Amino acid sequence: MESEQIPSKLLSHFETIRRQEHEQISELLDVLGRVDGLPDSQMEQVRDALFHTNHPYLMVLVGPFGSGKSSVINALLGEEIMEVGPIPTTDRIVILRHGDDVQRSRTGDVETVFHPSPLLRNLSLVDTPGLESVFKVHDEMTHRFLHRADVVLLVMIATQVLTASNLEALQQLKNYGKRMVVVVNQVDVLEPEEREQVREFVLEQARLQLGFEPQVWLVSARQALAAQQETPRDEIAWDLSGFADIEEYIKETLGDVERVRQKLETPLQISQNVTKTALGLVKEQQAALDAHRKTAENIAVQIEQGRRAQQKTVDETLAAVEAAWNEASARGAEAISDLFQFSRGLRLFFGGLGEIIGLGGLMRRFGGRTRVESVLDEHRVKETFERIPPLVDKLGPRLESRDLQDIDDLVDYTRAAVKELPPNLANKVIGRIQTPLRYEARFIRDVRGRLDDLLRDSERFEVGRLDRTLRNTLVLLTLWEILALALMVVVGVTAFSGATPDAASLLLVFALGLILVVGGLALVPIRGWFLRRAYLRRQHANRDEYLRLLREAAHELIAYGVQLRQDATAPFTRMVESQSEVLETLRDELQAQQHALTRIQGGLAALEPDETRRHIE
Repeated sequence: MESEQIPSKLLSHFETIRRQEHEQISELLDVLGRVDGLPDSQMEQVRDALFHTNHPYLMVLVGPFGSGKSSVINALLGEEIMEVGPIPTTDRIVILRHGDDVQRSRTGDVETVFHPSPLLRNLSLVDTPGLESVFKVHDEMTHRFLHRADVVLLVMIATQVLTASNLEALQQLKNYGKRMVVVVNQVDVLEPEEREQVREFVLEQARLQLGFEPQVWLVSARQALAAQQETPRDEIAWDLSGFADIEEYIKETLGDVERVRQKLETPLQISQNVTKTALGLVKEQQAALDAHRKTAENIAVQIEQGRRAQQKTVDETLAAVEAAWNEASARGAEAISDLFQFSRGLRLFFGGLGEIIGLGGLMRRFGGRTRVESVLDEHRVKETFERIPPLVDKLGPRLESRDLQDIDDLVDYTRAAVKELPPNLANKVIGRIQTPLRYEARFIRDVRGRLDDLLRDSERFEVGRLDRTLRNTLVLLTLWEILALALMVVVGVTAFSGATPDAASLLLVFALGLILVVGGLALVPIRGWFLRRAYLRRQHANRDEYLRLLREAAHELIAYGVQLRQDATAPFTRMVESQSEVLETLRDELQAQQHALTRIQGGLAALEPDETRRHIE
């Protein structure tokens, strides 16, 4: 049946499917190339499937040596192209394809023979080494090539049908899922009634041993070749040789439409089988990786727990620093309140008088303690501030000690996990899992100078400022009181100079003087309130800046410790993460390939029930 018999619309459908197949299998090869552990033989099958989409229908002949496979091919072609003999003559795979003249080429263990026979226009014949060859490699070559077959002819000798090896070959061909025909050769040595007995024996044994009945042809390659060599061909002898069945099978059962459909179906089956194998392999690898992924997740949990523990240490230190600072500030505020109490007015007056006459400066010149220093010491302000540096001094070593201990534990844990990896994963662990060669603890040390400056500013600067303010207040108070007393004297002298003073005048003078004196003394706590407020504002600003610097430095140290933990375990966790992504991507891509191949197969199958079957009939 010539290809022109296929309707153009049907040819267009087949060509569209063929292109889809070719593109899809090309994509599949790229995906399969990234599947670890996929046998090379599986990849080779898909490469052959890709090759298959652009090559003729393959009829593969298998069987024991001496069964006449080469003779069958010679009979089909009408001349002795293949060498025949009593010993194994085919030591390689031989593909017979159409060509303008007879040519031979060989690549590795595959030889291609080009022949001008019209039969080969739509069909390629494949001769294989004998299944029972004394050279074991022949058997391996034959089995390796079976996956490329569109139909398999199992050739056996009429006098040795269904030997143990033939039964095994039938079983294997059944397992391959190949379309299969049993060719019994050399039936010309049997009587007619014996031939039918052979046919029935083959069918019965196949049914009993394998559970199915194959198609059986009884042929004589010798008679067929003789008939072919007659000009014109001896049709009676050709028919008697049994080769008319093969020819009819090729021309009708494997007509162009069926041949093309089967031709496109074979690469799909191959690709689907390999894709299923690859997908199963990827899922197995994912399952094997699950336990290691849990280990990686546990490492991440331990790192996070370590970070939280370090953060807790920092928070505790910051809280202690803040509490000490607030206590010192509160004590300082109390000291200022004590300095500027209303009840201290008379004492402050005499202190201001001493400043006016220079006694206060003289005492300071000879190293005497100022009133402010004495009061601050009484309230233990400096002593409270001095509790802060030791807290900061302990923070760095506490964080460093915890970091180093955690890293050592994580390294031991991760190394043990690596030892549990299978070789294919262990080979992907890039880098060494080890503790860091050095630990950089400079973060808090780098800001220590700025922290000390803030602390000194809070301890000393306010003391000098308070002392100056207090002296000014004392002088101002003393001058005010002297002025008030002077004013009382002047008013009193004036009031009593011309007459005898009455009680009302005396009371008025006394009240005026009292108002002036008390008013002056009232300025002291008011001034103290403003100073106390300014003092607390400055202390809180210094405290907040101190805590900010310490918090940022501690956070940098914590982040550094986390990074050291991650770096120490990165070769393992990076491998698990990357392999998880790779396997998940491969699984998704393989599943997509499965669906795409199924869609193509569905499109191909949809043509068979209507247009294809109608055309064949």
